[in-house]
Amino acid sequence: MKVIVNYPKFDDDKIELENRVADFHATLLIEKIKHLNINDVSKKEILNSILEKLKREDTLISNR
Repeated sequence: MKVIVNYPKFDDDKIELENRVADFHATLLIEKIKHLNINDVSKKEILNSILEKLKREDTLISNR
């Protein structure tokens, strides 16, 4: 699949694009977890583990 993106010139537009891409990735992740052949408790544990890891990484990046 080819995707053509006209990269934004203005900072506000760049932030908007970043947010939309992040939202898209989050939606894909949630859908993948929903379709795993495991119980709902395990799905929740996986999602929580991912969220905790992202929080830790964000903290590391913020402290630079």
